[in-house]
Amino acid sequence: MNTEEAIQKRRTLKLRVNPDEPLPVTKGEEFNKTIERLIELAGQAPFHYQSAESHQKKKLTGAEPWRFHVLDGESCRQLLKSLKKEEPMKASDGIKQMLAAADALILATWLPERSRSLSRKFHPNVKNMEHIAATGAAIQNLLLAATAKGVINYWSSGGCLRKPKVLEFLGIPRQEILLGAVFLFPDEYPDSVQTKPGKNAEARGNLTDYMEWVEL
Repeated sequence: MNTEEAIQKRRTLKLRVNPDEPLPVTKGEEFNKTIERLIELAGQAPFHYQSAESHQKKKLTGAEPWRFHVLDGESCRQLLKSLKKEEPMKASDGIKQMLAAADALILATWLPERSRSLSRKFHPNVKNMEHIAATGAAIQNLLLAATAKGVINYWSSGGCLRKPKVLEFLGIPRQEILLGAVFLFPDEYPDSVQTKPGKNAEARGNLTDYMEWVEL
C-alpha cells in the first residue's frame, strides 16, 4: 500500500466490548515488534523545536517534543480492572469497552515548555503550539503506518486517561500532556463485537469547502 492509498483508506473505527467479558489477548512478541516499527515511523514526523532540557533529563531522553507510552493487550486488561475498581480513576463506558477489545494502547503525550504561571500547565506561546502540531503529525504518521499494515486503529482524545491519577498510575511524568490515546484493535473478532465509525466521517467536505487559491 502506498502513501496515497493509506491516506484514502485510513478510517476511524472503534471496537466496543462488554468490559465484563473482554476479548482474549492473542497477540504477543511479533505484534510488539510491529508496534515498535509503527512508533519508529511516527517518530519521523517533523518538529521545529527540541523539547526543553528538563524533559530530556527524564527516563526518555529524546529531543523530540513527543513521547509514546505503550500498553500491550494484557496491560490494557489490567488497566481496565483498575479503572473499574479505583474510584479516583473512574472511566467512561467507552474507554472501558475499548480497553476490553484492544490489542494495544499507545498514549502519545507532548512536552510543554515550563510555564511562567503556577496556575497553568503550559503557556500558550508559539513554541508550545509547535510542539502540539509536531506531536499531532507524529500521531497521524502512526495512524497511516497502522492502516498500511492492516491494523484497525482509533485516535481518542483519552477521556479519563488524561486524569492525573491515571497518568500517575501508568508512571507517566506529570509534566507530560496527553494528546492522543491510540487504540489498536484485532482484525478478527466475534460478530457480537460492536463497531462504531468516527462521528465526523459523513461531515467531511469537498476540496472546495476548505481550500482556495490565493491570487496576488
